[in-house]
Amino acid sequence: MSQHLRGYTLLEMVVVMAILAMATAIAAPPSYRMIRSWQEATQVEDVIQQLERLPSAVRASGNPLSADAESGIELIDLPQDWVLHMDTPLQVQANGACSDAQGTLITTYQTVEFRVLAPFCRIQRIDP
Repeated sequence: MSQHLRGYTLLEMVVVMAILAMATAIAAPPSYRMIRSWQEATQVEDVIQQLERLPSAVRASGNPLSADAESGIELIDLPQDWVLHMDTPLQVQANGACSDAQGTLITTYQTVEFRVLAPFCRIQRIDP
């Protein structure tokens, strides 16, 4: 009497594991890059929203704000190693009115150019 045992051989299991390992090696790096780019895009949007909220922060403090290339903007919280450079000075009066200005946000992986539109500090991205 011959009994036929059901199941997988060790060789079949090794082949399946090798195929899964190759698929993971191919799919993982692009997935990590995609997640990193999503995180950076979220952080860029956060900085832009902080810029748009400058009028209310200045009104709350009661002190006008003047930001140029050297001074930066102390009311903006940037991620580590990011730089916010104002190409033209940004003036925010104590009543919250903004002047027209232009700046550059330098992140880890990209450079975002933008305009600040008077009088409400609306941010407009400049496409390269």
